[in-house]
Amino acid sequence: MTLSNNYSIATRHQRSTRIDSDLSKDFFPGLVYHGTAQTALETLLRQYAQTGQRSYTLTGPYGSGKSTIALLLTGLLHHEASLRNAALDVINSQSKKLLKDSIVYDKGWLQIRSVGGLSSPVKTFWNATLAALKEHHKTNTLYEKYCTLSIHTESELVNIWEALFEEAHELVDGVLLLADEMGKSLEYINKSRGELHLFQDIAEVLGRTKTPVIFMGLLHQSFSEYAKERGSKLQEEWNKIQGRYNDIIYNVSTDETVALIGQSIQNESGERCTDDHYVNAVLEAMNDKQERKKLLKERLDRCIPLHPTSALLLGPISKRRFSQNERSTFSFLNSHEQNSFQLFLKTAVEKSDRYNLVDLWDYLEVNLEHAIISSPDGHAWATATEAIRQARQKGLPDIATEILKTIALITLFGKPANLTATEELLLASTDVDTRESLTEYLNMLKDKSCIIYRKHLSSWMVFEGSDLDIPSLIEEKVEQIKDVQEAITHAKFQSQVIAKGHYHTTGTLRWAEQNLVTNLEELEKWPSSSSSEGAFISFYLVLDDSEQLKKASQKNDRIVLARANDAEEIIALAKECYALDLIKSDEKIGRILTHDKVAQKEYEGRLINAELALNNAILYSFESSTWCYRGEEYSHESLSHVTTLAADHIFDHSPEIKNELVNRNKLSGTAVSALKKLLEAMLKFEEKEDLGINGFPPEKSMYISCLKNTSIHDAKAKDKRYWHTENLDPKLSELFIKSLELLEDSSGKEVKLSEIAELWAAQPYGLTKGVIPIFLLAFLKSQGSNIAYYEKDMSGSFAFIAQPDLDYVHKLIKNQDELAVKYIVLEKSEREWLQHLAVFASNETNKQITTDILSVATPLVTTIHNLPQWVKNAHELVPEDATKNKIYLRIRDLFLQANDPHTLLIKDLHSELNLEGVSTLTQQIDILSDCFSVLRQKHERMLGGIKDKVKVIFPEAGEELVDMCRFVEENAGDLRLKAFARELAKSNTGLLQWLESMIQIVVGRGKQNWNEGILRTADNKISDYAQDFLSVVKSQRLQNNENSEVTKTKLVSLVLEGEDGKLTSYKKEVRVAEVEKIQPVLNAIEAKLNDLNEFEKVHVLQKLLKKTLEAQV
Repeated sequence: MTLSNNYSIATRHQRSTRIDSDLSKDFFPGLVYHGTAQTALETLLRQYAQTGQRSYTLTGPYGSGKSTIALLLTGLLHHEASLRNAALDVINSQSKKLLKDSIVYDKGWLQIRSVGGLSSPVKTFWNATLAALKEHHKTNTLYEKYCTLSIHTESELVNIWEALFEEAHELVDGVLLLADEMGKSLEYINKSRGELHLFQDIAEVLGRTKTPVIFMGLLHQSFSEYAKERGSKLQEEWNKIQGRYNDIIYNVSTDETVALIGQSIQNESGERCTDDHYVNAVLEAMNDKQERKKLLKERLDRCIPLHPTSALLLGPISKRRFSQNERSTFSFLNSHEQNSFQLFLKTAVEKSDRYNLVDLWDYLEVNLEHAIISSPDGHAWATATEAIRQARQKGLPDIATEILKTIALITLFGKPANLTATEELLLASTDVDTRESLTEYLNMLKDKSCIIYRKHLSSWMVFEGSDLDIPSLIEEKVEQIKDVQEAITHAKFQSQVIAKGHYHTTGTLRWAEQNLVTNLEELEKWPSSSSSEGAFISFYLVLDDSEQLKKASQKNDRIVLARANDAEEIIALAKECYALDLIKSDEKIGRILTHDKVAQKEYEGRLINAELALNNAILYSFESSTWCYRGEEYSHESLSHVTTLAADHIFDHSPEIKNELVNRNKLSGTAVSALKKLLEAMLKFEEKEDLGINGFPPEKSMYISCLKNTSIHDAKAKDKRYWHTENLDPKLSELFIKSLELLEDSSGKEVKLSEIAELWAAQPYGLTKGVIPIFLLAFLKSQGSNIAYYEKDMSGSFAFIAQPDLDYVHKLIKNQDELAVKYIVLEKSEREWLQHLAVFASNETNKQITTDILSVATPLVTTIHNLPQWVKNAHELVPEDATKNKIYLRIRDLFLQANDPHTLLIKDLHSELNLEGVSTLTQQIDILSDCFSVLRQKHERMLGGIKDKVKVIFPEAGEELVDMCRFVEENAGDLRLKAFARELAKSNTGLLQWLESMIQIVVGRGKQNWNEGILRTADNKISDYAQDFLSVVKSQRLQNNENSEVTKTKLVSLVLEGEDGKLTSYKKEVRVAEVEKIQPVLNAIEAKLNDLNEFEKVHVLQKLLKKTLEAQV
């Protein structure tokens, strides 16, 4: 069984008190009526009785118990006897007598209990008034009278109260008016830029009404502190108004906190310890008055199982800046955090176990160190933690480290409780058994420079191991910062606000950025928000008292302005953050800081908490300020709502596209992949239902959201018009109409797709980068043949492409500036010319061609581009007709160089064919037809000529030629001759591919590298290979003793002496010719030679033979 079975925390101490809901007779038993509570109550009673003062404020730290005292006063004046008696049992006889002498009680008081909040104090006061009238049994008739009233203004509330209190005079003893969380009401008034007329009027009205009235407002600070950022003048006015109220200070002492702790810990067994040895030991070690010790003994006995030193230090700890007074004490008692008191109760089993200072240190270190470091206690805490780290690092025993933690806590927080780390107190506060052991451990710690002994205090303290005073350095650097904007700029605050309402309506996620500026002049230095990517507007929190915000917001619909409510706090925190950065960047200090672990920890803690506090202050100011947009003020609306208003205004023509995957500016990898697949489907399968996308992959959802639900795509269209940009949602229709107008205005000129994308991304459409490619392709396809497509080539110029391909649609996603289109509009004469070209194209392709630029140009350009490379480069298309050759060359080059179908067909081609003597379109088409015929047949004619020559050289056919080729392939030593024979064997197939292969073999060039010169060389080269071929065949046959008749060739040889005296041999294997065929030529030559002498005859014949034969050296 653990201690949690014996001890628990009283329910009333588990949360803060609410005066509007916690009043009951069960509330008062166990309430501690300590000295601070008695002083506050009796001060009010005396002031009321002696001076007639009716307006009070009770000022004390957060969680100090002010609401509890307010409820005690409520119970003392309540009309219900059981409640009043329960409250009377709490106070002592002295207070009871003063209450009886000071305040008349007979019928009970009407009790208006209001709790301030984020709404108007007028509203909360009136609702509390109605609740009070309904609660008191004698004011039901007044409730019926006033419950239907609607109160809106401060003056209405005060006037109604005055009348109501007069009417209640005979029904109640008086009116108790409590304003809990009055500070929140003041914050509301300050945020609304209001004045304190309400509380000024309350003080005046309460002073003159004949009905007894007591007003008590509960505050954490003075009136003026709530208006500190609005200037000293207003603070003075608010101070004057608070002067009408008597302020009672409420601050619970350390010993009273011990009493509260003892009252909150309940011993379930009912046993009460009256002689705890831990308490006795601590009290014995304390150097204090006996009266205090006697009072503390009873209270500390009630705090078991808290160790008495822990109970004594909880009060001072709760009053530190990082804490929340008594409320933090009770939060600690109820906490289930690591090393907490509740976890101790669940794990401790011995009745003698106590939650000591070591446990308390561990709790603070784990759960509150970040807050302590940034507080005034940060330096001392950092020093202590570094000392503990050093002790562990140097191998000291655990008990020594525990003693060090005890010394550290007493050093930090013991002074208000009159505790010092004497050896007597350390012996009473730790698990060390003897004085000798304690001395040994203390010497260990001292030798390792973890602690130091202060003789004048007779106590031990943590050794100061740091050379840097971080708080003083911060103050010094802050003083050096003269330019506030420099500190604000260094803060680099940036946050975003989502236009949630706009997102739910349109499906498009838009956001605003949040920025700080010191004044409106600084605003001009900021770049304007971009609507295409990132934030589309900016919220600017201005840190001065400029009165021009509303006017300035009218000039630019991309900014929202507000005056910061807590400008002074933001500036102070920004300076502190900047000062901390300056400290680290200081060469000397930064070097010391690097090696000083204590200062380093303190510095890091201060920096983290200063940045956090600055961020929280800025965010709070953003949420609580009154914003101006387009001249209108928004004080109660959220930032998201204002952002939505701006988005709806700026992008009022944004179409509804609800798809989170694609309707955004930055797509995920999955979304990009799906988008590519959707664009490919739009390109290939427009005639299929759902673009042929099966199942439900990501691209299917994109299709449904962007194309199907919007009616842009219809696969069932009877006229095969699958894409529609008309008769859609009005916002979508306008988007496409404006885009078409852009193209029409630039008719005949290239328009980059990035220009259309920029139009769509800008106000008032605001399309995102994800959906723009989808709508772009759909829009272009809807225009059909009215659009010509262009893409940048290697030179960076736009070149015409027949149709979008996969590369084109992929570039729609990220490279829209590399794509362009041209809108085409034809005149009547141009349409007529296009019709003739369409007929010509139909004849050329044997297909039906529609009468539009692209449909006509595509097959004609394709035909020319598909010509063999040498034909596209040839200079002699029609060698026999120089004029025609020149025209055909120009026509061919027009198609080859064309990058614009409109310019090619309508302008350039028509102009080229408009020759002298050619007056009709039909005549022009005839010239074009003849040109295409010549170009198309050029390659075949070239092959035919070479084929005829081969047949002359090799008249053999069928198996005979194949056997010859096989023989050469098997016996030739030249690899190229073998290949020549192999291709020659294919000459009987009827196809011409063997000729192209043969040409490639003899010239040693691929087909793509042919030109007219190479083909002329090929003619001669074939003769060379044929000679080698025939020589191989003849040599073999001679070896087989076959006669020349069988071989059908004879060797012709000519040997000539050159001018240098050297002999040159010319020889050739020639086919045996038929005598009958050559006899007429022979006779003619002989007739010519008869007129010459013998030498001349020989010379002529030698020249002819030399020219005919190839030189064979």
